[in-house]
Amino acid sequence: MSLLFLLSFTALLSGGNSKPLALESLSSKKTFTLEQVAIPRRRTWAAPQAMRQAYMKYGLTPPANVYDAAEAWANGTNQASVPVRPVKGDVEYLINVTVGTHVLSLDMDTGSSDLWVFSTLQPEDQRNNRPVARVYDPKGPGSKARKLEGHSWQIRYGDMSGANGQVYTDRVGVGGIFFENQAVEAATSVSRTFSRDSANDGLLGLAFSRLNTIKPTAQKTWFDNVLPQLAAPVFTSYLKRRAIGAYDFGFIDRSKYQGDITYVPVVGNKGFWTFAPTAYVVGDNAPVTGPINAIADTGTSLWYLPRAVADGYWAQVPGAQFNSLQAGWMFPCNAKLPDMSMIIAGKKITVPGINMNYQTISTSQCYGGIQRDTGMPFSIFGDIFLKGVFVVFESEPGKQPRIGFAQQPS
Repeated sequence: MSLLFLLSFTALLSGGNSKPLALESLSSKKTFTLEQVAIPRRRTWAAPQAMRQAYMKYGLTPPANVYDAAEAWANGTNQASVPVRPVKGDVEYLINVTVGTHVLSLDMDTGSSDLWVFSTLQPEDQRNNRPVARVYDPKGPGSKARKLEGHSWQIRYGDMSGANGQVYTDRVGVGGIFFENQAVEAATSVSRTFSRDSANDGLLGLAFSRLNTIKPTAQKTWFDNVLPQLAAPVFTSYLKRRAIGAYDFGFIDRSKYQGDITYVPVVGNKGFWTFAPTAYVVGDNAPVTGPINAIADTGTSLWYLPRAVADGYWAQVPGAQFNSLQAGWMFPCNAKLPDMSMIIAGKKITVPGINMNYQTISTSQCYGGIQRDTGMPFSIFGDIFLKGVFVVFESEPGKQPRIGFAQQPS
């Protein structure tokens, strides 16, 4: 499936307390919309494996029960007691990115800052499950890639899975916006965790450039590099449950949210899109106060919350129980799931209860989209949360970055 790129050269649409731009300032700047492509998974990805991957992504060793549950799924040892079947409509959201002479399907990830891709520098057995056109070849016909001598990159996770390789500069384009000398991390080796996903050709990081793993000198992200070309220093996520969503760059589309946008400054300088909800609300219950140290991460599937918060949510679902074998909360598939709300800068941001149904485990049991953040340095507001809201990521040079939240249209 190809990705439709919708280019908009209209005036900037703004919401909440965002600052409108003068029309004349848009004459030399650009905006564009990326509609994601829904890719059905060829292989069922079990919930414990997704949980383990979240720990691995941040270089953390998964708790023993999480690791064991994921291994059991991978090896099939628990299939008899906990059967699994593909979830109808289970999708992976990718966008088309031009990298040199190739058009690759990449994952837009606000939880990292590397642009790394499968390449011809890898052993053939690591890339033989994807078309040649979707494998980056820095030395191929027509290539203008230049090797960044003396530089390398490595992404290593808690269980020693990961990827590494060489660094090139090349022309990279998304939605018609190009940067000519973007650092491209060409893999020379990837672990099976990555190579078995035949739909995904790599990752385009959208966190802050200070998180980039290239050594000895970290390189700028694609977003930071194209900021001068954009009509406004923003991108937005409009993710939807089991449906095609969109990323917008350079403008805020008023049709994709209702009410006002609530903005909060990015907390700290770790390089993530961090923010701090002050309370949570389950269904129509009273708010439960307590700060949450959180990041917004489009590259993580589940919604990881402090134990008291996660347990507080599932306490409101009849029949829900924490299953140590599955390393997470499970519930009867026929249960009515309450909405989950976060209080952010005094405003209630609500995620529909249906989003908390992540995966069907058996004919009667489902795996919860909200899970404990045990051992993590922060709570991760992944796709379970993000599919329910409209999010603005703003990084204006010389000012403190901020993140905004609004409800999606009913």
